[in-house]
Amino acid sequence: KMYKLKQWYQRRVRVQIPKIEDGNNFGVSIQEDTISEVGGYFEYLRNAFDECARYHGNRGKVATKVMKYPEVEDYAQYMCEIDCKQFQLARILTNELKMIYSCVYDILNKNSEKIKQPRSQTSINLY
Repeated sequence: KMYKLKQWYQRRVRVQIPKIEDGNNFGVSIQEDTISEVGGYFEYLRNAFDECARYHGNRGKVATKVMKYPEVEDYAQYMCEIDCKQFQLARILTNELKMIYSCVYDILNKNSEKIKQPRSQTSINLY
């Protein structure tokens, strides 16, 4: 769902980018910087969720070993350590998600006018 949101946002802003001309490209650069910043946040989140998928794969392998060799306590201990590590990562990711959503909202809110209309109307009427 986040990937679709990112794609929608990038398409919407890219469609509104006017052609680059001499001067008065400040709004265009804000649009490009915003796309880059939001894209970086989504890339971070994608990697974090990929890490969650790897956790489940690794845990499944260790769980198989625990079931196959119940007398070896090291496998059970390792599985407990993997779970504790994942719990800590989930807590960190939750805090990161709050920060990322706040930052994206802040970026979009502060730059909404330049994102919607990168060039002022007065510059068009100069010619």
